[in-house]
Amino acid sequence: MHDQTGTADDQTGKTVSARGGAGDIIRAYPDLTAQVEAVASGDISAVELLQDSLALAEEVGKDAGVFLCRFDEGAMAAAEDADRWGGSSNAGTRPGGMLAGGPLSGVPVGIKPMIAVAETATTAQSQVFDPTFHSGQDAEVVARLRAAGAVIEGTTSMAEHAAGRPDPALSFPIPRNPWDLNRWPGGSSCGTAIGISLGIFAGGLGTDTSGSCRIPAAYCGITGLRPARGTALMDGILRASPTLDVVGPMGRSARDCRLLLDIMGGSDTAAGESAAQRHRLRAGDPNTVRRVGVPSQVLESDRIASAVSTAFSRALVDLVASGVDVEYVDLPIIDDLIATTMVIMVREMFEVHRHTLCTRWGDYGRSFRRLAVLGAAVPDVVYHRALDAATPLGARLDEALSGVDALALPTWPDSAPPYVFKGGTPQEEWNLTAAFCATGHPSLALPMGFDQRGLPLSLQLVGPLDVQNPHRGNSVILDIGEAFQTKTDHHQHFAPTDPRARVNAIPDPDDGIADDGGAFDRLPESLKKLDIPFDAADIATLHSLSRFIGSLS
Repeated sequence: MHDQTGTADDQTGKTVSARGGAGDIIRAYPDLTAQVEAVASGDISAVELLQDSLALAEEVGKDAGVFLCRFDEGAMAAAEDADRWGGSSNAGTRPGGMLAGGPLSGVPVGIKPMIAVAETATTAQSQVFDPTFHSGQDAEVVARLRAAGAVIEGTTSMAEHAAGRPDPALSFPIPRNPWDLNRWPGGSSCGTAIGISLGIFAGGLGTDTSGSCRIPAAYCGITGLRPARGTALMDGILRASPTLDVVGPMGRSARDCRLLLDIMGGSDTAAGESAAQRHRLRAGDPNTVRRVGVPSQVLESDRIASAVSTAFSRALVDLVASGVDVEYVDLPIIDDLIATTMVIMVREMFEVHRHTLCTRWGDYGRSFRRLAVLGAAVPDVVYHRALDAATPLGARLDEALSGVDALALPTWPDSAPPYVFKGGTPQEEWNLTAAFCATGHPSLALPMGFDQRGLPLSLQLVGPLDVQNPHRGNSVILDIGEAFQTKTDHHQHFAPTDPRARVNAIPDPDDGIADDGGAFDRLPESLKKLDIPFDAADIATLHSLSRFIGSLS
């Protein structure tokens, strides 16, 4: 095991070295599906693929903060087994219960450390964790990937306990945007997205509470899926907000996400129609034309950056070219949908961490602890009102979807921001991913181009929530996403592995923040009565955050 939980090299301000050949095999087979096919056909061996991945990880992975913990020896043993037992002549089950020549045989993947893997403790990139949680076991979704032949390369970096921003004062890798290492890669499934974007591995798993698969997918230029409620297996996964959390696949393409989802058990492969339907959609068969609705409230909003609006308009043209009809729909409740998710999330994060916030406050990173304790300021009546509101809001979302197969909108209103967040907790972002979490609707983020700085931009597809067949919504948006990606190549772009920009130290989030002397008195009583040693920056940030959460209530 190669442990990277010590102080990361990328906090030292050094310049990243240029790439010298590592990643060449990976770039010849750019997505997970292509790598599976190449290993299965014998074009490359699993060992060659892993060696290329590890070389690239050594060259650029540390600077980008990809891994929390690597499993080099175990991964190489798994790759050697895949080569030894792979191929159709060895079909069946090999020792250890893994499938010889399985659907992921010999392909490396990364796993977010909210998800249990047998090799190491499930830490959520935090000093505060339960070492006995699922100890020595895989989460069910990881067990399924491993049984399918996947090579578990390691656990990936993340935002602590799935919220906030990394605290540079703690000794963990700092995840950085691979397109500009001084920008935020999105949270909280950062490392999985970064690794895919760089090509270190072509697929992996994240979790999504209010956007944690889709935001890093958007910022890093990859594809990420939040599956429909009830279609993801959550055994062995730490919870941030039990009402909202799902585990989701992340890959370079929609077809990669589909492959991973099939193996995870989050799709209905028994229906038998999906492959033929996807082929007809890609071929432009008029009998299978999908209809996508664009919420006018989003399209016309001045909260969307001009580069995003331009790229989104082009994406609509590409959707039409892929065989999709586009029309405009009314969705006036989008801010209500966002507020409902955020209220539920912060209250439930507080409940999950209530005891340790009070007893181990100083062991948490500053960004996470301030967001999590904010849940104490959400009164019971407000929390339960938000839970109750999810159903009628979901019904109104279904109304917008009633005449179309899916909704299309930007995943995020802008490209990745610089790594500067006062107090570590930005509040002014229009969280378009959160709008579809409390209701349980599936949502897919996929690349739709770049802004003038060369930073990725992202298209979001939202599918129906079919109670009778919850897998259907996943399939619908993956069908449309796959068709879109046959007409575009945005998802085929790798992040540069030889950036010339200097890698700067992450600014301290508390620089320039001070208590004005009366902020503590203005905090909600529920926060003041907690037995927590707030410092001046905690108090000033919480005062601002509590006003923000009050506006959502």
